[in-house]
Amino acid sequence: MIDTHLLLIEGPPGSGKSTTAELLAAEISRTGKACQCFQEWHPDNPIAIGSDLDLEQVISTAIAREGEVLRQWQAFAQSRRESEVVTVMESRFWQTSVMLMYAAGSPLEHILDSNRQVVQAIQPLKPALIYFAMDDLRGLTTRTIEIKEAEWQRAGLPGTWVEHIYVALENQSWFTQRGLSGLEAYLAFLEEWAQVSQRLYDGLPFPKVTIRNPYQDWTAAMGQMRAFLGLPQ
Repeated sequence: MIDTHLLLIEGPPGSGKSTTAELLAAEISRTGKACQCFQEWHPDNPIAIGSDLDLEQVISTAIAREGEVLRQWQAFAQSRRESEVVTVMESRFWQTSVMLMYAAGSPLEHILDSNRQVVQAIQPLKPALIYFAMDDLRGLTTRTIEIKEAEWQRAGLPGTWVEHIYVALENQSWFTQRGLSGLEAYLAFLEEWAQVSQRLYDGLPFPKVTIRNPYQDWTAAMGQMRAFLGLPQ
């Protein structure tokens, strides 16, 4: 297997990161390596940012929380330096860190610099990244809303998932500066963020792979990821 102690999984919301993180963590464990998986809003996530039920507050405080998040990454890397455990972490590297800062109004150059500082902090763990790139963000969002709405209702939460997301976003700087709201605002943000993600991706100094539209053929996508990680096919 590839020499890494930190596998990062990123991509737009609903692209399959959580499911993939669990599957890959299980496959890594089957090789005999100790493996721990942290999903986006896992309560024990070592990079603690709050609850998804408080999403509006989490986004609005993302810029102010930047220094603390960096310190958490540094502490996490220090704690795992001598460990043989492979950590699989989805979404925390970009989606629930610099992406939220971008939504809150942080400029692009600051986003790039902030991520570089995190990259420097985690380098001792020999990180690797799997990035899901999606060509049809509108179709992805439609599928995501259907799935999340069903999960929201099963959990007995008030209102709807999409209302929760739109309310969390509508007062953030990126959206107010453009006078956007609702679905079209969400899609416009995802499209712009995809360009930022590519900038972040291109600047990474460690092993990385892009998987395009994994939902179209999950078997082939998993094969690509296994090959990248050096896992049995």
